[in-house]
Amino acid sequence: MGIKLAIAGAGSTYCPELMQGLVRRREILTLDELRLTDIDETRLNIVGEFCERVLNRNGLTPRVTRTIQTDRALDGADFIVTQIRAGKLEARIRDEKIPLSYNMIGQETTGIGGFVNALRTIPQLETIADAAARYAPQAWLINFANPSGIVTEFLLNHTPVKAVGLCNLPIGAQERIARLLGLPMEQVRLETVSLNHCGAITAVYVNGQNVLPQLLDEQVLLHAAKQDEWIANYRPIIELLRAVPNDYLQYYFYRARKLGEQKQAPQTRGEACREIEARLLSYYSDERNDEVPSMLAERGGHLYSEAAVALIASLSGAAPGHHVVDVQNCGTLDFLPDSSVIETSCFVEKDHISRNPITVQPSEALRMLVQSVKAYETLAVRAALTGDRAVARQALACNPITADLDDAIPCLEEMLDQNRTLLPRFFPS
Repeated sequence: MGIKLAIAGAGSTYCPELMQGLVRRREILTLDELRLTDIDETRLNIVGEFCERVLNRNGLTPRVTRTIQTDRALDGADFIVTQIRAGKLEARIRDEKIPLSYNMIGQETTGIGGFVNALRTIPQLETIADAAARYAPQAWLINFANPSGIVTEFLLNHTPVKAVGLCNLPIGAQERIARLLGLPMEQVRLETVSLNHCGAITAVYVNGQNVLPQLLDEQVLLHAAKQDEWIANYRPIIELLRAVPNDYLQYYFYRARKLGEQKQAPQTRGEACREIEARLLSYYSDERNDEVPSMLAERGGHLYSEAAVALIASLSGAAPGHHVVDVQNCGTLDFLPDSSVIETSCFVEKDHISRNPITVQPSEALRMLVQSVKAYETLAVRAALTGDRAVARQALACNPITADLDDAIPCLEEMLDQNRTLLPRFFPS
């Protein structure tokens, strides 16, 4: 029995990587139907046709539908992957550039750029969730749309869909730690005290034993820092938290440094991605091409397809296993409400997600950071649903990156105005 997979945001240049994941797991996960939808019909056809060629080259011949009608794409789907970017890369570039003029970090998922991204994205996901609830009520919705944690907070607390959030960073951390240990990835299980893009790995289990304390030994860490640039860069945070930080903690603990780097950079990451995407779309457009190009790695999202398809395989019952995903807290972290969405290790099997218990308590510094950022995320969802500027300001006041209201309030007003057409709740007719 095969699956019906729908992808919302299928004009994304990441989409062919998802096809690679389906090809890798074709022996255990049969793809009967692939439904591709996007509001940009031109990109949908370019990327969609290339995805078909990739599948066909590898002996997969599912029934493929390409449509700009969301309800048609979702109708009867078993799994829905959402990877939309509201406002496209042009909006991301604004998210990155405008804050710099207010001496604020400009980033697509973290800080005020991530906040405005959430305000744009939640209304779009609201429409998709409404269609999913009507046309595919039994489907699992797997959200990759950034900021993934905030968007999943909205989906799980304000819609009836079965949703789970996903990010490639945890599986990337699993790969790095497994390499450090000289072990296959599947033998390593992470325990996290985290939100999406804000938190840390507090335990690493191998054969039922937590090996993180020995990895954090001063001499071991010193040696590892000489071998791994990432460890060298994050070592002060590792020592502060006694845990392995999420990459995005650099924006919380190295704020002045990151702001300086962004101001000195010749272009923003969004501008670089725009150039990469132009090359990718040119490649995808050539009907002679049917292999995913190596240049896709330049776009980022390392192990994105592995995380997504492995999760689908587990939810389908084909390959149960452990995954770090965004789910409601439900008592996992005792310092957050049950309804709060967190990023945590879960055992996933057919139509069921079980949270693994937390065995190592976080440091006070990590606990307080996660609490404050969760308050920000909860208020961000409320602001997106109401268009209430007072709630938006409260949200920014809770986030350590955006708490300077002398800069944050005028920056927010400019960013809202620049996104006016995408924020109808903030600008009612």
